[in-house]
Amino acid sequence: MLTSFLLLLMIWIAYAVWFRQGQERLLLRPDPRPLVLADAGMADFRSVWVQNADGLSLEGWHRPADGFTKPTVLILNGRRRHPGAHAPLARLLADAGFGVLLAGLRGQAGNPGQGGEAAWMADARTWADHLVGQGISGGRLILYGEETGAYLAATLAAERAVARLILEAPFPSLPDLLGSRLPLLPLHALLRHRFEIKAALPQVQAPVLILHAGADKGVPVALGQRLDGLLSPPPRVFRPAGAPVEGLLGAGGGEVLLAFLEGGAGVVPPPTLDQEKPAGGRALVVRG
Repeated sequence: MLTSFLLLLMIWIAYAVWFRQGQERLLLRPDPRPLVLADAGMADFRSVWVQNADGLSLEGWHRPADGFTKPTVLILNGRRRHPGAHAPLARLLADAGFGVLLAGLRGQAGNPGQGGEAAWMADARTWADHLVGQGISGGRLILYGEETGAYLAATLAAERAVARLILEAPFPSLPDLLGSRLPLLPLHALLRHRFEIKAALPQVQAPVLILHAGADKGVPVALGQRLDGLLSPPPRVFRPAGAPVEGLLGAGGGEVLLAFLEGGAGVVPPPTLDQEKPAGGRALVVRG
């Protein structure tokens, strides 16, 4: 009996060590294929590059706002979807006149480097600072984050004044997301990348919209619902039952999103915010 127990214990320890050492490969597997703009229906976008603090040159994809009269939406991708999966979203926003910057994070879509919580957060700040350098911040900047990108977007919105924040398929933390799938592992001790959005949400001052496909198997809707109470005022939510991830916009999400961005459907438009200077942190002065 003791021998069997020790054998099982050794197997469990070996499994935990294997998971600890290989978690980036197991959990953070972005699609490395380059994004071809014409193939994605984004031929009117152009590639832009930034250099992050580690010296890596990252490619993103940008289309300015029509006449520079509308805000720009910074889209932050999740850990597994290819940025090109957001092409319909980018097309919807661009056709409505919004500026769109689909951020390229390290390891994604041909960009160099290894992804991770701290690395991707640094990349997100680099892209936000890139827009600041173009005079786009405060009331002219909207953040959109999907899955782990929701953590990046919420953290940015907690650090900076922005016009609006949209979270697609957010979850409280990676240990919460994986807990039911890996019940035998002490995830809080093993995970180097936690993506814990719970600390950032109470600091967000911008209006928030949460979108979540009802049939999302990767991030159960019940996990996202646990975040609603962390926001004040409460967020606008749209969680269509039975909608697949790829069909979220077509299931009414597109209309809800545009209404939210335009200030409709009961959403109070944000005040006009002073612009940030590059690397200037929060825009502190609010003018009504």
